[in-house]
Amino acid sequence: MVKSKNPQLQKAVQAVSESQKPHEKMEALSLAFDLFCLETKRLEEAYRELKERFKTVNLEVEEANQRLKSKVEELDFISFYLNSILSNISQGILFLDLNGIVTTYNNAAESILGAESKNVLFQNFWHNFDDNLFGFSMREAISDKKAPKTTTVILNPDTNTQRILEIDTTFVTKESNEELDPEYKIAVNTTQGLIVLLRDISDIRRLESVALRNDRMKELGEMASMVAHEIRNPLGGIKGFASLLQRDLKDQPQLQQLASYIVEGTDNLNQLVNNVMDYSRPIQIKLESTDAVPLMKELILHLNADDSIDPRIELRFECPRDTLVVLMDPTRLKSAIMNLASNAIHAMPEGGELLIYLDATTKEFMIKVSDTGVGIPKENLEQIFSPFFTTRAEGHGLGLTEVYKIIHALGGQVEVESQVGKGTTFSIRIPIRSEE
Repeated sequence: MVKSKNPQLQKAVQAVSESQKPHEKMEALSLAFDLFCLETKRLEEAYRELKERFKTVNLEVEEANQRLKSKVEELDFISFYLNSILSNISQGILFLDLNGIVTTYNNAAESILGAESKNVLFQNFWHNFDDNLFGFSMREAISDKKAPKTTTVILNPDTNTQRILEIDTTFVTKESNEELDPEYKIAVNTTQGLIVLLRDISDIRRLESVALRNDRMKELGEMASMVAHEIRNPLGGIKGFASLLQRDLKDQPQLQQLASYIVEGTDNLNQLVNNVMDYSRPIQIKLESTDAVPLMKELILHLNADDSIDPRIELRFECPRDTLVVLMDPTRLKSAIMNLASNAIHAMPEGGELLIYLDATTKEFMIKVSDTGVGIPKENLEQIFSPFFTTRAEGHGLGLTEVYKIIHALGGQVEVESQVGKGTTFSIRIPIRSEE
C-alpha cells in the first residue's frame, strides 16, 4: 500500500483505523475523504502545472534544436565554402599541427607533391615526406616554432618531372602562461601549427628563361649582323687578291694550290657570313592551309632515300589521325623538322630509332622528334638554341637556332628533354590559327 505524504491525511486515515465506535469511525472517514479530495485536487493542479512546464520545456528544446540545426547547416555551408576555396586554389596548402599531423592538404598540394590525400591527411608528416622536403628541417621548425619565411626548392631535380617550388610558411600559435588541463592542451596543440604554402614556379622560371634567351638572341643577331658586314668587305678583297695570285702562278703549281686554298677559305667564310646575315634577318612566314600528315610522311621518304644515313637507324612516323589540316608555313616547318631529324641522326652513330610523332588538340598541334641517341648533357640544354653553339666539329651552331626562330615566328614553342645515353625528344607546340 502506498502511503500519502500529506500529514493531515495520514492522521485521518489512522483515526479511521483506530476508531471503535461507528459514529467516530464515520466522522473520521468523512474527514479522511474530504482531505483525500483536497489532496486529489492538489495533485491534479500539480499535474496540470507539470504538464504546462513540460510543454514549455519541450517547446524550448524544439527551439534550441532548431537553432542548433540552423547553426549546423550554417557550419556545413561555411565548411563547404572553405573546402571549395582550398580545393580550387592554385597554391598548395598544408597545415601541420604541433604534433606533426597533417590536418589540411588541398588538391594543389596533392598534385605538386604527388602523394594522395587519403595517405597524407591526419597522418604524421614524416610518414610520407622527408624531413627536409621544403629546404628546412620540419622537426626543428615545429619544435622551435620557427621556420624560414620564404624558400625555393627543386623537387625531383634529376628527372623529367622536376618542379621548382616557392615555399611560404606561417606559424599559428597561442601564447599562454596558464596551466592548461591536459585534455584541453591536446586540443590546443591540434589548432596550432605551421601553415605551408606551395607555389609551383616552374613555368614562370621557364618563361623567364625563354625571355632571357630571346633577348640574348636578339642582341647576338644584331651583333652578328654588324660583324658580318665588317667581315664581308675585307673578305672580298682577300678573295680578289688570292684569285689574281692563283692566275699569275700558273707556272708554279704548288704555290697556285696554296692560293686556291685561300680562295676556298674565303668562300667558306663568305658562306658563314651569309648564314649569319640570314640569321639576323626576321623570318617571313607565309601561311597556307596544309595537311601536316602527308608533309611529315614526305619528309620521312626523303630521309629514307638518303644513302648517307646509317642503315641501322630506323625512321618512323606516327599520327593517330589520317589528316590534320592547319594553317602553317609548310616550307619553313619542314625545314625546322628536317634540322631536328638531321641532328637526331648524327646523335645515333651506332644506329637507333628516329620517331616523328604528330597530333593535335582543339587549340594546338604538336610535333615530337625523338631519338635513341647519345643524349645531351644537362649543362648544354640551356645553350643548344644559342647561335654558334655546337658539339659537332663540322657544325656551325645555327641549325637549332633556325629551328627556334621558325617555331617562334609561327607563334609556337619548342622544348627539349634529354637523358645522356638514352636519347632526346624535341617537342613543338604551335597554336591552330583560323583562316581570316
